[in-house]
Amino acid sequence: ELANVWYNEPKSLDTAFGVIADIVLSASGCQYGGFSFNSDLTLEPYAEKTYNNLIKKYLRLNLSKEQAENEAWNDLERIAEQGFQEWEYKFNTLSSARGDFSFITAGFGLGKSKICRMLNKKIMEVRANGQGKKGNKKPVLFPKLVFLYDEELHGEGKELEDVFNCAVECNKKSMYPDYVSLSGPNYVSQMYKKY
Repeated sequence: ELANVWYNEPKSLDTAFGVIADIVLSASGCQYGGFSFNSDLTLEPYAEKTYNNLIKKYLRLNLSKEQAENEAWNDLERIAEQGFQEWEYKFNTLSSARGDFSFITAGFGLGKSKICRMLNKKIMEVRANGQGKKGNKKPVLFPKLVFLYDEELHGEGKELEDVFNCAVECNKKSMYPDYVSLSGPNYVSQMYKKY
């Protein structure tokens, strides 16, 4: 509930992007300091609902199951790309009631599903491509991207090595994401494993 208006749980990925942006902007505008959230695992259930609904839509149009899945996946990727672009525009153009821009951080990188992998790659692809006029696109600042690195997931030959490699490529173009190591004896990894 925000400003006496009840938000129903989103039933699709595009709606989830909008609701999350509203909540993040409202909550971060009511405090000093930063506001962090997890993007891939938060968006995953809405992406799954959207994907399943898109498959049903294409099956009703008499496409084969394989064609329906391919078309649904292409649509889902486009919705994710547009959603991350929406976040970048909103988080970098809408100031808070205090007149400043909220320091918003999106953590990601731990989701193992095909959908999470796609979301992780899309958030970095959108950041690397930048925003602005054609021929003059620049990476934006918010949400600050933080890649949650786990050597057991992202290390060489591990399950999510491709996602880590995508993060390295994004770094080359936009100086983001930042990295937080969830491996080793550091304080952050100890708290992550404990809680």
